[in-house]
Amino acid sequence: MDIGTFKKELDILEIGKELGLKIEKNGACLCPFHKDKKPSLMFSREKQIVTCFSGNCSAGTMDVIDLVQKFYSWELPKTLEWLKPYANVVETPKTTPVKTSMNYEALFKKLQPKLKQSSNARTYLESRHLDYKLLEAAFNKGKDYNSLKHCVIFPLKNKDGNIVSLYGRSIASTGNYKHFYTKNRQGLYPKYPPATTKKLIITESIIDAATLQQHFTLPRDTAILTAYGTNGITPQHTEAVSQLEHLQEIILWLDGDDAGKKATEKYGKEFAKQYPKLQISKVPTLDGEDINSLLDSHTSEIVTQFFEKRIQVISTKQPQKDYTLNIETHKTIYQDEHLNIQVLGKLDTKNLGALRVTLVVKSKHNPNQIPVRNTLDLYHGDRIEKFVRTCAEKLETGTSFIRKALNTLTEGLENHRLQQVEIAQEQQDEKPTLRELTNQEKQAALLLLKDKNLTKILTQKLQNTGIVGEEKKALFLFTILLSHQMHHTLHAMVQGTSGSGKSHLIKKVADCMFNQQKIKRFTRVSEKSFYNYGSYDLQHCGIILEDYDGLAEEAQLAWRELQSNGQLSSSVSLKNEMTGEIKSGEKWVYGPIASLVATTKFRLYEDNQSRVFTIAIDESEAQTEKVLEYMASKASKGITEQQEQQAIREIQNLVSLLKPYAVQNNYRLHLPKTTQQRRRLTQMLHDFIEQITLLHQYNRQRISADTQEPQTLITELEDLELAVDLMFESIVLKTDELDGILRQFYENLKEYITKKAKKIGKSLSETDFIQREIRQEFRISKTQLFRYFTELQELEYITKTHTGSRNTFSYKIGYWDNIEKLRTEIRDYLYKQIQAFKKNT
Repeated sequence: MDIGTFKKELDILEIGKELGLKIEKNGACLCPFHKDKKPSLMFSREKQIVTCFSGNCSAGTMDVIDLVQKFYSWELPKTLEWLKPYANVVETPKTTPVKTSMNYEALFKKLQPKLKQSSNARTYLESRHLDYKLLEAAFNKGKDYNSLKHCVIFPLKNKDGNIVSLYGRSIASTGNYKHFYTKNRQGLYPKYPPATTKKLIITESIIDAATLQQHFTLPRDTAILTAYGTNGITPQHTEAVSQLEHLQEIILWLDGDDAGKKATEKYGKEFAKQYPKLQISKVPTLDGEDINSLLDSHTSEIVTQFFEKRIQVISTKQPQKDYTLNIETHKTIYQDEHLNIQVLGKLDTKNLGALRVTLVVKSKHNPNQIPVRNTLDLYHGDRIEKFVRTCAEKLETGTSFIRKALNTLTEGLENHRLQQVEIAQEQQDEKPTLRELTNQEKQAALLLLKDKNLTKILTQKLQNTGIVGEEKKALFLFTILLSHQMHHTLHAMVQGTSGSGKSHLIKKVADCMFNQQKIKRFTRVSEKSFYNYGSYDLQHCGIILEDYDGLAEEAQLAWRELQSNGQLSSSVSLKNEMTGEIKSGEKWVYGPIASLVATTKFRLYEDNQSRVFTIAIDESEAQTEKVLEYMASKASKGITEQQEQQAIREIQNLVSLLKPYAVQNNYRLHLPKTTQQRRRLTQMLHDFIEQITLLHQYNRQRISADTQEPQTLITELEDLELAVDLMFESIVLKTDELDGILRQFYENLKEYITKKAKKIGKSLSETDFIQREIRQEFRISKTQLFRYFTELQELEYITKTHTGSRNTFSYKIGYWDNIEKLRTEIRDYLYKQIQAFKKNT
């Protein structure tokens, strides 16, 4: 490139500013070549020259090269080298690549601590309204690096986020030039915009970009990019913009001086030409101000106010319409000079081959005329023509006006309907995005998963989510619901009276799952709703039923099949859209699913109960006191909602790192013969042991017969011990004749009768009681007590003794079982097997 062409690429006012000259709006400034009190140096953008009109100065008239050469007293080659970055010169690469040993990444990290140590640097940043603690910046005193002396340094990064160049803003009191770059400048500040960027803000300087980062809350999917001056949008900038597939708007936020305004207009036109589908906007900064200088006399709110007032660079005003069309869901109004047309009802978005509407047509010239009302298809030409003539006759209006109005209305409704269809399709196709873990969160979660005390840690974190006194049951339910991610899924049912905390327990456990889109929570399920899901809508989902009692019989059938079979199949009538022929077909809904349900019922249909682990809520007085104490702590802000959410987030992070594996269990556990549904429960026990192994997958041995095959986890004896410990209450309930709620009541009743017998001096078999006595002692409702007594009488645990006055029935305990003995026998039975395994290994 020759010198003449080189000059054309430069703006003499911009270069003057880069030299530190304070140029006024009329182009005048103090001359740096002599002692000047009144501005005598005049810049001309049109002629691209600068002239000193003082008789005491010999500078005379200079072009841009002469100005820089004289300002620094440089030779021509050095002057041209300095000007290259501002001319956007792209040199032809040489055959021999230039090698550099400079590691800017290491240099920047070395200089970063110097920023905190330099009071001058901190003071400068404070004067520019920047908090050095929030900046990715450094400072060079000149001892560690020869270039960029006494500069606050900002990193320029490549696509990979690596530092490849440095920018220095001099804070020295001497010297006119304040902006420096390292040789062969490359990279962008603050970084290359993310691929998800929808709005891109381009600033004129790095200081302005840093100001926005600290004093402006960026809208979602908005990024900042810095241009290096008004002529500083380089090929790297344009390449970065071209890579943004989701970009919707480019916002030019340059300085409010003449150079900034002209650069905004120049680049606005270039971007509009290159990206015609994008919105190109500009932020109208105050005259002579930039983003940073606005904060000298205003608060940070001024930045937001200016951003919201941005306008399009190139006006795209449409010709004014001679009609108005207001389309709403159930009523559309069209108005022009002659007619007022109302469309009543909702548009049919299913059948796009017809546009059937109900019209009310009124004349504006004859308001007393009775409106014409009709229902017709706007795509039916003959009927439309007949309707036009009818309207013209009754409203005394020309047919051309009516025909034009109906045509305009049809086009508007047509476009609106197509937009609604597209929006509905986009919403249907839109897939929710999962939260991405930071590297710090991943490392913390991995450390916990590799910890030998994972179970204790997880139990404590579950307690921190707001689960009080039921931590072991919570871990049991957590492991069951976690199985929705794995190959073999599990199911659990939580029994308890109304208000005992069933829904709270399963809700908190469900909140701890990472992919909440896969956790479906229902309070009601209609009879056939499970059959109407898409084929894979429920696959590997965790389903929460907060009230199992409300499920209809047909819904329970579908629920059982999903639990045990992992899929639903139904024979349905299908219509051929092409021929209209109706034939029988099959509809499938695939699982598997994991589930947690809550119920207040004592006993359920055996097929429903046999497929699930059953646990009972602890309704003892001691548990109640724990819950009330936690409520008091939460009310006094000793425990906050933020602490609970933090615990939930940490557990979610753990769950996100757990993957499905095949599990090899070399140990076979037997359940007591007294256990109900022994075959099914044994399989459920082995599946639960598998889940325990998967939970500890980062601490378990992995084997693989072939490098191409997936790895298999090996179950250890610790998994058996933990599984038995967590499942124990459920196994007891499967063995016990009484269900969980009734067992708790019966044990409390036995304890009360024992105390009463001692108090009145009678034997246990002679001590009787009445319903009112028990109702008042245990503070339960009449209906609930009646259910307890009826169930216990049917099972012959209590019997009526006699009828007193006013038909009052007296009862006594007829069967004193020993649940503790049963529990001990089951526990010993299982742990003896585990001890035998230990001896044989």
